[in-house]
Amino acid sequence: MTDTTMVQVIDTAGSVVGGLPDLTDKELVDLHRLMLRSRVFDRAALAAQRQGRLGTYAMLEGHEAAQVGSAAALRPGDFVYPAYREHAVQITRGMPLEVILSYWRGLPNSEWDVAAYGMMTIAVPIASHLPHAVGHAYAARMAGDDVVTVAYFGDGATSETDFHSGLNFAGVWRTPTVFVCENNLYAISVPYDKQTASPTIAEKAAAYGMPGVRVDGMDVLAVYAATKEAVDRAAAGGGPTLIEAVCYRFGAHATADDARLYRSRDEEASWRPRDPVLRFGAFLRGQDLWDDEQEAELLAEATADFDRAMEAIEARPLPGRVDIIRHATAVVPARLVEQLNQLETLRGEQTSAVAEVAQEPAPETLPDGPTSRWTMAEALNAAMAEALETRPETVLLGEDVGIAGGVFRITEGLQQRFGEDRVIDTPLNESGIVGAAIGMAVGGGRAIAEIQFDGFVYPAFDQIVSHLGRIRYRSRGHIGMPVVVRMPNGAGIGAHEHHCDSPEAYFAHAPGLIVVVPSTPTDAKGLLAAALESPDPVIFLEPKVLYRAVREDVPTNHYTIPLGRAAVRRAGGDMTVVTYGGMV
Repeated sequence: MTDTTMVQVIDTAGSVVGGLPDLTDKELVDLHRLMLRSRVFDRAALAAQRQGRLGTYAMLEGHEAAQVGSAAALRPGDFVYPAYREHAVQITRGMPLEVILSYWRGLPNSEWDVAAYGMMTIAVPIASHLPHAVGHAYAARMAGDDVVTVAYFGDGATSETDFHSGLNFAGVWRTPTVFVCENNLYAISVPYDKQTASPTIAEKAAAYGMPGVRVDGMDVLAVYAATKEAVDRAAAGGGPTLIEAVCYRFGAHATADDARLYRSRDEEASWRPRDPVLRFGAFLRGQDLWDDEQEAELLAEATADFDRAMEAIEARPLPGRVDIIRHATAVVPARLVEQLNQLETLRGEQTSAVAEVAQEPAPETLPDGPTSRWTMAEALNAAMAEALETRPETVLLGEDVGIAGGVFRITEGLQQRFGEDRVIDTPLNESGIVGAAIGMAVGGGRAIAEIQFDGFVYPAFDQIVSHLGRIRYRSRGHIGMPVVVRMPNGAGIGAHEHHCDSPEAYFAHAPGLIVVVPSTPTDAKGLLAAALESPDPVIFLEPKVLYRAVREDVPTNHYTIPLGRAAVRRAGGDMTVVTYGGMV
């Protein structure tokens, strides 16, 4: 299944040594123009950083063929999950230079419209975006959308847990996903042989049941052909592919790095004959498709475009504090706006006009009509069944949630009722479960991710805190995160270590998250229903000790209990006691 032979179409002299892809003369020239534009952008951005006009910047010189060749092979409706060095992918996909540069200047980037450019925002935690690409592809396929997702990452990322979870979920689910590893042989200073014992990255694909292809990542035509084949295969239902594009990073990892510390000038010089821009330029000249005049004109045009973009973003004012409140959550708590206004008054500043975004929870009301005498476990099951029944984009995923109905039987009977595609027994990987749920939300789905025990959530902590709670803010409101992460919570069942944790405080202190702990069966059904309708991510902790402790009459018709408002269980005038869950 994996061919570790290095696929090549043109050699370092620009001579044809493999089968040419089916491209017109104009399309060939366009590839070269995109690589040249990317190189001009990269060198100009490096210079701008040295001048103090940009923050720390990650260079791409040497990666142009891997990025332009792969991005050019995508279809307009396909969706990209970049890491942090994919400027050439962004240029190839038509993203304006001002949008790309805004990130590197540290500006809030409202123009990065994820849907318009078919590209997620930059992912800094290494490899953590791979499960997102898989979940997005799953949701798109479930909705009948013809979308292939593509995730970019480096060779160092293959050591991360989420490389495994992403490829393993994709292999099991057979999602239309293409993984593009830009193997530049270094993870900052750590060389390839200290990163992995695998002779190639491509051969890792076999363990995940997908093809692995190794291409010359400095040959734009080889990368284009390999990616085109992988995209066509994925779109036809053939499943995922791992592409290893072997290239070289001519510069340092980023502007804060010194490559002299870990590699020699002789090594860098030995790679220069493989330069993707010079190499493809030689090919085009041999085909009488390119000359010095065209090149000079393109270089001048690309330089002027960069200068205009830099001047435009340098003229932008910084946003006020209210910007954080507007984009952190879709439903802005009135108390948060009140605190902002108090701060601004204290500092003698003009009070922000943000009252229109503040929302107080509505009063709690329960519907008239039939009731059932349910335990909390039964009430939770009923709320999930209602969501699965009424909203076809809803998916429930987690370990043992299907056939077994969960270790506490909270999801019992749901897979038999709604099918394996919507109630999914996942691989045993919490980071993959939450990461896939995040991608499902980007792809238009609504996921309920179950963590089997509260003490098992820690492998997913990065996904929850770095992504689930931040993506709305990071995308300036372009992407919402309607995801519910459910887990049994707390002690009281006599279980051993990691089975009786109470991690709610961790999540209550992380931005962008709503944390819920019910205390009665009626609460549980209404709060979970509200969580399943929330445009914001909810961490829903279910007290184990209360799952079957009591029964009460719970309305069977749909109702919600507002998030963000505490219930007053007993009124008094002497003291206030605040608690939640099993302690109520």
